[in-house]
Amino acid sequence: MIHVNIGITMKSALPDTPPSPKRRYGGVLPEERQRLRRAKLIEGAIEVFGTKGFHAATVREVCVAAHLTERYFYESFKTLPQLFLATYADLREQLMALTLAALKKAEPTPLGMLEPAIRVFLEFIRDDPRRGRIMLVDSLGVNDEVAALSGATARDYSTMLRHYLHLLVPEPQVGDVNLDLLADGMIGLNVLLAARWMHDGFAEPIDKVVQTNLLPYQGLMSLAGKPA
Repeated sequence: MIHVNIGITMKSALPDTPPSPKRRYGGVLPEERQRLRRAKLIEGAIEVFGTKGFHAATVREVCVAAHLTERYFYESFKTLPQLFLATYADLREQLMALTLAALKKAEPTPLGMLEPAIRVFLEFIRDDPRRGRIMLVDSLGVNDEVAALSGATARDYSTMLRHYLHLLVPEPQVGDVNLDLLADGMIGLNVLLAARWMHDGFAEPIDKVVQTNLLPYQGLMSLAGKPA
């Protein structure tokens, strides 16, 4: 009995084995290294998808552009469509951040805020046409998940636009016009104009393209009897 008691006492006195510390390389934890590799893959995807197009791209080409082996591709993504989705989401986040930053500095009037929002979008694709190809062209034909995210992006901007349309023209002043439906159509118009501008090599000056995009909004104000 004494032997048993001693054994129990000794066992209970032993400290729990501490978990093995995560091994650092160059002071960087494994999770951070994986996050950095994932970011490199997205950078490589922007290069490959944005120049060759999604349907002509391969995992190997993305890895070469990212300066990583294929092993690290499969560490973060199972398929190329998954990588495309992550790449689109990253670009969407960049564009939204730039848009919100521009709106904070804009003149606090409906048209005064619409103009910088449109300009930011146009500059975003002009300054790096790879973004335009990914967001405006290939996103329509990858898979349902990417199409859903593309649709959600359009709805986000349409929701913002609805707010400005209702400020531009109070609903009683436009009669049978459905401003919410019009907002969806205007976003489609803005996207198609941007895609055409990109297809033509951004030949038109951006100021002219911005004014072309604003014309329907100015026309709406005229319809409601407001000065444009």
